[in-house]
Amino acid sequence: MMTTISITISAPYVTVDEFARVSGMNPRTVKKYVHEGLLPTRKKRITGKHDRSTTLINMTALTLEGAKAFNPELNLMEQ
Repeated sequence: MMTTISITISAPYVTVDEFARVSGMNPRTVKKYVHEGLLPTRKKRITGKHDRSTTLINMTALTLEGAKAFNPELNLMEQ
């Protein structure tokens, strides 16, 4: 018998400040973890008068990592 668990992620990517808010971590600690490669991230390019980018944290990857850590035999199916 297969048990189905449904996980809803409110946003696949969040800013460093939003991640700090929802995790209760200090924003400086989050930035340190990003710099050390401890959090899955991607850069979002922002174009306009001055091109720049912002770092986004991949909440989907973190959720999947947490699920696998909870149950290493977990079979993940994407829909």
